Amino acid sequence: MNVFSMISSIMGTLAITAVAVAGTPSDTKPPTSAEGSANATILVTFDDQKPRRIISRGVMADGVLRFVGEHVDSTHGFTLAWNWAADLDPMGNARLDGEASVRNRTGDRHVYDVKATFKLDPVIMNASAVGASVRVSLEMDEDGGSLDVPAGASVWSVMIDEDEVKRLHPGPFMMGGSGSGIAVADANFGAPHPGLVAPSIEEGFQVRHHCRLTSGDRAVFATDMQIGGDPSDFVRRRDVERPVRIGGENLERRVIQIGSSSRGRAISGSRRGGNRRPATSVERGVQIKKNARKPRAGVSRN
Repeated sequence: MNVFSMISSIMGTLAITAVAVAGTPSDTKPPTSAEGSANATILVTFDDQKPRRIISRGVMADGVLRFVGEHVDSTHGFTLAWNWAADLDPMGNARLDGEASVRNRTGDRHVYDVKATFKLDPVIMNASAVGASVRVSLEMDEDGGSLDVPAGASVWSVMIDEDEVKRLHPGPFMMGGSGSGIAVADANFGAPHPGLVAPSIEEGFQVRHHCRLTSGDRAVFATDMQIGGDPSDFVRRRDVERPVRIGGENLERRVIQIGSSSRGRAISGSRRGGNRRPATSVERGVQIKKNARKPRAGVSRN
């Protein structure tokens, strides 16, 4: 997967930029620019416990906005790590490229739910378009393991504001093996990217990773996603209720309530308008790479 300027050497120079809201904030100042800093909000849930909210501060490195961090939960025995490169400007397509992972350090099987939210600037006040390639990997120890979700859930999904746009690897789904190795499941949609018609975007988007994971194993969710739209529908975000519309010398001003009150349809046009042709999704199934016995399970779907 192409992680646009994701070079391993950059990891040595980047500070970990995650702040757990319930903990002590980092002293590292976020980057500043003409457009200000960018934050990603991560919610991680262990089984049916209360979600933990983490703020990951964007860092500009070699011209790329990066979100890198790690959250170690010693109480529940898991480690969440993430490394994304992002372009949150849809002019020429916004992009999220990178991965998040969860390692189960307990002796039992547990459910993990990770939601990462990013805000776009400018927003898109008519139909948008989305496309992505996704790889889910299960890294198993010598005892083997499995990753699964029940019916009604999915391993990967993307939301635009409050609307779920696409699910990949819907339940019932299971992948795994009986010995040490790696199980891989690939999927994509909206090709050529971004090609799947999606709602307008008044705030941003959210990617979700959800699974039940066996003891000692690690689930990795790699995403390369693009979001675009018609530039005539782009509206720059501001800390006021009347952002400036992009385009032309005589800039039009349009009233937009940024926030929860914007769910009203004061803005003309359908959220699902536009003339892009929806693209079908492709799920290429599970591959097993291992150094031990025959896998005990593959993919199970309806």
